[in-house]
Amino acid sequence: MKTSTIASHYVRAALAGALAQGHDAKDILQKAGIGLEILQEPKARVYPEKMAKLLRILVTLLDDEFLGQDRKPSQPGSFETLCQLILPCSTLGEALEMGTRYYRLFDLALHTQFEQTEMGGSLVVNQHHHCLNKSHYLTEFQLVLWHRLCCWLTGKRIPIKMAEFAYSRPSHADEYQLFFYGEHKFNQARTLLRFHQKDLDLPIIRSRQDLPELMKEAPYVFLVKPNNTASINAQIRRILEVNTESEMPDFESVAFQLNTSTQTLRRRLKDENTSFQAIKDQVRRDLAICHLSENKYSINDIALKVGFTEPSTFHRAFKKWTGVTPGDYRAGETQDSSSATTA
Repeated sequence: MKTSTIASHYVRAALAGALAQGHDAKDILQKAGIGLEILQEPKARVYPEKMAKLLRILVTLLDDEFLGQDRKPSQPGSFETLCQLILPCSTLGEALEMGTRYYRLFDLALHTQFEQTEMGGSLVVNQHHHCLNKSHYLTEFQLVLWHRLCCWLTGKRIPIKMAEFAYSRPSHADEYQLFFYGEHKFNQARTLLRFHQKDLDLPIIRSRQDLPELMKEAPYVFLVKPNNTASINAQIRRILEVNTESEMPDFESVAFQLNTSTQTLRRRLKDENTSFQAIKDQVRRDLAICHLSENKYSINDIALKVGFTEPSTFHRAFKKWTGVTPGDYRAGETQDSSSATTA
């Protein structure tokens, strides 16, 4: 997905550890090129690249790969050492067993355990001591990190058989479609990701020679880029993004391109707790944010590019999506980019 943006919830949650240690949010966000208003506007969105930059800044500032969210810091370099340790493993299951044991050596409050069963295996998040983990951010952080690492180690998109969470559905749960593709269950006994045995038996195809290239971006890129390319949501989004320079195809056309009936497509969308209109609005929103950030087109031209014949309708829709008008968003982006360059 070319233009996917990330909810402001993740910016606020990532900052929690630094704020708890007395650091200034304005200074941190300015260095990342993110406006301070994102802390007050729940509908605001941020680009994955800016989120990744924010995470790098926080790790350096706090000297902690877990962003000050656990009771003890995870020293920078811990993730790279983990990769060095598990790359010689034969299968993904073996790598997960060894890798999760590695983190248990640090007596952290929150760690992930690998459990093998006859039907497959699970990555289970266990909390042994009190820690910050505000809004379950550290929990989600660890699950996304392990899942993305699984995909990199095997060179495949590893499907999540089931994602279960030991808490009620959060306000940002719609974002889970981007980060935890597959079925989600809340208010469960434990928080875990379930995997099929055939995927756990996959061989590790990476070697230590591949690690320097990975470490140019990881682990931050794992935590900000959606990885749900197998979902119907992602398939529809790709079709709509391809047609952004012309009128977006309607529901029947998308069903035809997916070689499925409209009834089947509606059922699959319902299974993923979404709708065609919701996906279409997300694509329009993210494309509008992209164009407003680039500052190449007027706001009226952007309205036309994302499918609105009336600029006033676009203004209302954009404010509904993000909480601010297109003009205010562009002004904020220009100011933030200037501040980041100066910093």
